[in-house]
Amino acid sequence: GVIVAINRSTQARTLSIPLDGYIPNGKVFKAIYGVGNSTGANITVASGALQVALQPLSGLLLATGSTDLNPTAAPKNLKVTSEGNGTVALSWSAVSGASGYNVYRSVVAGGGYVKVNSSPLSGTTFNDSGLENARSYFYVVKALDSAGNESAASNEVVGLPHLTIDWANLQWPPTLSYTLNTANRTDNVYGQVYIAGVTNASGATPSLMAQLGYGPSGSNPAGNSAWQWVDASFNGDAGNNDEFVASLQPEQAGSYDYAYRYSTNGGKDWIYADLDGIANGYSAAQAGKLTVSSSGDTAAPSTPANLHTLSASPAGIQLAWNASTDNAAVYGYEVLRSSSSGGPYTRVALVTSGTEYNDTTVTEGATYFYVVRAVDTSFNRSGNSNQVSATAQLRTITLNITVTVPATTDATARTVTIAGFLDRLDGGYPQWDPTAVSLTRVDATHWRITFTGKESTQIEYKYALSSWDYVEKDGTCGEIGNRQLTLSYGSNGTQNVNDTVENWRNVAPCGN
Repeated sequence: GVIVAINRSTQARTLSIPLDGYIPNGKVFKAIYGVGNSTGANITVASGALQVALQPLSGLLLATGSTDLNPTAAPKNLKVTSEGNGTVALSWSAVSGASGYNVYRSVVAGGGYVKVNSSPLSGTTFNDSGLENARSYFYVVKALDSAGNESAASNEVVGLPHLTIDWANLQWPPTLSYTLNTANRTDNVYGQVYIAGVTNASGATPSLMAQLGYGPSGSNPAGNSAWQWVDASFNGDAGNNDEFVASLQPEQAGSYDYAYRYSTNGGKDWIYADLDGIANGYSAAQAGKLTVSSSGDTAAPSTPANLHTLSASPAGIQLAWNASTDNAAVYGYEVLRSSSSGGPYTRVALVTSGTEYNDTTVTEGATYFYVVRAVDTSFNRSGNSNQVSATAQLRTITLNITVTVPATTDATARTVTIAGFLDRLDGGYPQWDPTAVSLTRVDATHWRITFTGKESTQIEYKYALSSWDYVEKDGTCGEIGNRQLTLSYGSNGTQNVNDTVENWRNVAPCGN
């Protein structure tokens, strides 16, 4: 390896030359030729860099001689073997010719790795500790040969350290009764969790999540989309346990089971708990029993009318509709969305104030189909409204500009032009060229032009008579600022703009 180090400063400098990933630590460079510096010194690569001291306006040629820079193959089959309280255990296959291994960790996938072992590992396992529970960590391993060369990275794996729940339950009550009403919820439901050496401490346990849910009577909640879940709040310490509390708001009459579930890894995995705890697994026979009764009001509200799109862009699709009526009261509106015309639809929002909704959970360029239905205070639902579709991209605007000009304009025998940031519009117009974009004469005092462009586009512009020598002026022949305009879709995608030019430069009454 050869390095040329040059100091162009009039002051002495020490250069730190990064070599990590190129030349291994411990490799010695010798100064074999110098300008303004002595030769013969040996400098060793340390901490991934070479520190070279240079005199003012000087240079050094450093060389290692023959150097082995060929690493071994990258390790294979890296995998997570266990995850525990603040720990992740790893293993990988041995690499032929490797004298050791380095383990690298990152909190993001694909890069940002930091070496976590202080010295090369001789084996093919590693236990990483001191980690934050319920946070993902990404790992790769690299092999080292006897010359200190480091291989390419292994496959990447992700580990999720977490606590282990020793016991949990649905604490109380064993039964619930509820009458459908948007103003009320069920009575509170409690659940408790025990984690050895953790929940006995005062306060909520970090990374411990709890949810209360209900679903069809006799069913298993694990992976069951028919069950609906709400987050539970920490209610306090109950002996050595953490206690949680939540309530439910069912929307249909019937008989249901309810239970608690708990997670210590951010919801990746859940433990389902019934009344007699988790020791013998979940049993529908030990689930809480919920009876939901009708309020007596079975009349649905009227169907929302005139669903329409107010705007559509990558930032969101905004909808509006006409209000519904009900024999009691309208509680709100469910906004349903599909990727296909006619459904099936999925509820994306419940709007309880107003008759508009902005759907920001959209993908640029994708087309969505929407319907809306009304919900009353007894959770009776209307039929679906008319369907509308919208694409999450900016819509095209037709921009009609009419400008009123001085009566002296025709006498100049010049054409009215417009110049500005017209390149932001459709059509490939140039920027600020007073000769390029002409308006069409309507009569002696009116000229017109039509553009198209995307909604929300902002432009600046001025009028001229085919030259900056004849640019528009104000009523006292003073300079004016750039006109500014933002394209707006409005109700039909057509925007009409009416401007007035009071005077022209070099046209009476204005001079130059």
